Amino acid sequence: MGPRLDRLIGTYLRERPQRPGALDLEALSRGALPWLRGLPERFQEELEGLAAGAGLALQRVAEWSYVECCVDDGCSGFAGMLAGHAWVARNNDMFVPGIWGHATVRAIDGRIPTLCFGMEGDVFTATGVNERRLWLHHQALPASDEPDPGKPHVPSWVLLTEMLETCSTIPEVAARLDAVGRDDGMMLFAVDGKSDEIAVLECGRGAWTRRPAAGWLVGTNHRWGTGGSDAPGGSGSRCRRMEALAAGLSDGSAEPRLPDDLVALLADEGVERRGAAFATVYANVACPATGEVWFTFGDVPAASRGAWARVPWPW
Repeated sequence: MGPRLDRLIGTYLRERPQRPGALDLEALSRGALPWLRGLPERFQEELEGLAAGAGLALQRVAEWSYVECCVDDGCSGFAGMLAGHAWVARNNDMFVPGIWGHATVRAIDGRIPTLCFGMEGDVFTATGVNERRLWLHHQALPASDEPDPGKPHVPSWVLLTEMLETCSTIPEVAARLDAVGRDDGMMLFAVDGKSDEIAVLECGRGAWTRRPAAGWLVGTNHRWGTGGSDAPGGSGSRCRRMEALAAGLSDGSAEPRLPDDLVALLADEGVERRGAAFATVYANVACPATGEVWFTFGDVPAASRGAWARVPWPW
């Protein structure tokens, strides 16, 4: 991976910020290393190791992760009880199609082993499952509050990766959300395969709330009950289309075909993002209880055109 890492970082930094004014390159350069030095030591060490192994300046590797603080994104997710177990499905909508589609298994001394999805070499993830069968993924969510000044705070993707490596249950995730603030909002999907418990946790920078329990839950990039944009591809229109599909999938009229029905939900033209620069770059369907994890890679948009394959359960 080392010789490819510099090219990957260059492509991502060059093509990731598509919205005018979304990225201040001077601020990116100035803030990357101080940001890295504020991370938990475990992540500092991995970023340092990537830089050393690839023969790159630590500044360049730091900018690769720090750029996420300077731009925005959006995704769609489902969690629900189907055929006796909790299933989860998600589209990751992002810039730079074509460099995603990697699954990484990690075993860090003293931490829970994880299976995470994203770019090659990614230290952080927005989607993963751990050896304790706890699935977590997050989606962008606007936040107007500020972190508690008396608590540490980190970006949502740093916190999610940390929780995958240290949490076994949804109550443990909730406790971590109480203890650590976020630099941005996030809609956090959680599925515990040990108990088939599902949760959607809507997190601001400081406070968070849990969506009311139901047989299934869907979410995009707005808070429950607030509507969201009805523009094509908007958060509201995607969410309402997912609600209609999820209701039909869960109405008991027919036994669900899994994972096919959830793949179809993610690939629906009203759910999937199909832009040239911003699209569904990867998608997942999983049942943590049974160790079934499905993943797309290859073509984009990923849910409808990518190559779906089952990822072997690594434990």
